Amino acid sequence: MNNFTKIGEALKYIDGHLDEKISLESLSEKFYFSPYYFHRLFTAVVGKSLAAYIRDRRILFACRQLGTTDNTILEIALNCGFHSAQAFSRTFSDLQGISPSEYRKQGYQPDIISADGLVMKFTNRLRGGILLNPNIIKRDRLLIAGTCGNGSKTWDVWNAFEELSAEKPLGNTLSGHGYEVRMYEGELCIVYAGNVVSDRKVDSAYTLLELPPCRYASFEIYVSNGYESENNAMDEWLDSNEEGYSEKLLNGKNYCVEYYDERFSGEESGSIVEIWIPIEKG
Repeated sequence: MNNFTKIGEALKYIDGHLDEKISLESLSEKFYFSPYYFHRLFTAVVGKSLAAYIRDRRILFACRQLGTTDNTILEIALNCGFHSAQAFSRTFSDLQGISPSEYRKQGYQPDIISADGLVMKFTNRLRGGILLNPNIIKRDRLLIAGTCGNGSKTWDVWNAFEELSAEKPLGNTLSGHGYEVRMYEGELCIVYAGNVVSDRKVDSAYTLLELPPCRYASFEIYVSNGYESENNAMDEWLDSNEEGYSEKLLNGKNYCVEYYDERFSGEESGSIVEIWIPIEKG
């Protein structure tokens, strides 16, 4: 998977440049991502932010130097990208619970998983085509203008929307991104397909669906790897997530949102769709 491989290459790059300043902007540019998308992808794959990962990695490599070299605390701090021994000692103590000097006295020898090993570990978060570690996002009210129909005939619903929007273009869309909302009631599934609009001033041929402000668990689906495991994977996350999130209903109904932006390119490798599950605490 192209994007997943790039994250692996970024991990290797970080290990080789821990003594240098590593910024989100420079790293995303190096691997041909926008900073926003690179950070979202990195966090989803690795399970922590870029800044937190770099900090933790620097401390881990510092632990190795404390146990295997006679370098001074200042030398180790500079080798691991800290600008002073004081800043290094403060961060080290926060993460390890003891000072660098005490760590050295106790003779600890940390195990460091290589970047390649980490990639293999993170691959376990991928089941079929879905990343199992979702982003938690907030969205304001979404007003979707489109077409609706039987959930088992989604392709027909999208085709109807394409024909309608060509015949009667929407003049108040907020973007060209596509939204597919699947609403469930028992065994029945109704699907809505369309674009988000700014207000209700649309032709009467369109169906309007309003979703209230909500927090979502956003799962990224790699289309070319298949959708087979998505439902079970998302259900497992809802059952076991440490934050205590549960699925939020809309008027007593389960629903989800599929979001199609410029990253979607059909069945091609690297094509991504986001699936948003509405969530709430408790």
